[in-house]
Amino acid sequence: MKSFEELIESAKHKGKKRCVVVCAEDEAVLEGIRLAHELGLISPVLVGNKTKISELAKTVQLDVTGFEVHDEQDENQSLITAISLVKEKGNFLMKGMLSSSAFLKGVLNKEWGLRTGKILSHVAAFQIPGYHKLLFMSDGGMNPKLDLKARVEIINNAVEALSMMGIQNPKIGLVAASETINPDMPETVDAAQIVEMNKSGQISDCTIGGPFGFDVAVSEKAAMIKKIDSPVAGDVDFILMPNISAANIWAKGLMYFAKTRGAGMVLGALRPIIMLSRADDPPTKLNSIALGVIISKN
Repeated sequence: MKSFEELIESAKHKGKKRCVVVCAEDEAVLEGIRLAHELGLISPVLVGNKTKISELAKTVQLDVTGFEVHDEQDENQSLITAISLVKEKGNFLMKGMLSSSAFLKGVLNKEWGLRTGKILSHVAAFQIPGYHKLLFMSDGGMNPKLDLKARVEIINNAVEALSMMGIQNPKIGLVAASETINPDMPETVDAAQIVEMNKSGQISDCTIGGPFGFDVAVSEKAAMIKKIDSPVAGDVDFILMPNISAANIWAKGLMYFAKTRGAGMVLGALRPIIMLSRADDPPTKLNSIALGVIISKN
């Protein structure tokens, strides 16, 4: 998949999905909803302060009169209602005007949340000038500390999502600061074990390479110069970053300085979850909605 235009076209063939928005009184979110609705991607279900939602919708030229709108004045009750709705009849959940910590507290609630027993991991998608296809990456938003088990589960989440986008046997790059296995850099030790697990069939439906410097993952020339022979090098589909800080900083650097277009999704829950920064623009929200449409199972 080479571009977000291609992703959106693919989403159009999935039929309208029900996108449940919690605390929908957010101008950028509502503009993203408008763009997605105009393209026929979603039937929005808006939860939050109905008066504020209606006022903000007018500013982005969104007519909500035909939408399902649930009036909830309290942030926590808005979250409870939205999660109940997405479990009952929704396809995916989207965060509006509330903090990520409050949002995740509800999603992870053992009594009424969206946990399934899988690890929840964030996957970002990027359309980067100079790279020949969409590039996917984890985990810049969910898991602050990674060990071998967490890395394997994040890879499994990603492979499942990518397969739903038609990307079969994706090429997974395990990125570190060096190709050398170093006990002081646990990501390199884990990478070597994960590659062996992939070769033995313990991790299937993908091809894994690493540990790689970032240059090797995205450049055949760099791999050739460093004499690294791997089908993943220079053609990577999904990058597993060594930690949340590296992933988050790299992603935001791309978005702010490299004219990169992006999208993001939380995987591993009962329903896919769009959890973007409140600073992300409406096109990023549209791209994320299209991603949610494609990877929704029900």
